[in-house]
Amino acid sequence: MPTKEKVNILWFRNGLRLHDNESLLKATKDKSHKLLPLFIFDGETPTTKHCKYNKMAFLLECLEDLDTQFWYHGGKLNLVEGDPVEVLRKISKHFSIDKLCFDQDCEPIWGQRDNAVKNFCGTHRIIVEESIGATLWDPLEIIEANGGNPPLTYSQFSHVTKGIGHPK
Repeated sequence: MPTKEKVNILWFRNGLRLHDNESLLKATKDKSHKLLPLFIFDGETPTTKHCKYNKMAFLLECLEDLDTQFWYHGGKLNLVEGDPVEVLRKISKHFSIDKLCFDQDCEPIWGQRDNAVKNFCGTHRIIVEESIGATLWDPLEIIEANGGNPPLTYSQFSHVTKGIGHPK
């Protein structure tokens, strides 16, 4: 049986950019593994479930731009439809997935999806590297420092961030 090619997956969700992308840096750190950039139309994200034409058109433009940027570097963005766990299961039949990198999506409605993906990765010995993404502070750290609740006012947020210190 031939050896499966080793890949690191960069799962695009909200941060549809290459510049200033910590998840991209993590996914490409090991040069011996191929990068597999991935966007999953799961039908559940706000961008793909209940959006109007303009928002969907903007999403498609962003994905096309990403694909073009990857093309300039000899790659491509892989667009698939389905449940993220099932998508990873299918990919793992063809590749040896070493690492899955993505930007944190701390909204509670995505916790179940992300936990299912992390559980799949844990049972398949896939390293998960989650980056903060487009925020200065880790939103989960802010919530924890505020007693388990998100700050609802700017003054509350400011008070919590002073206690945490400067962004990392």
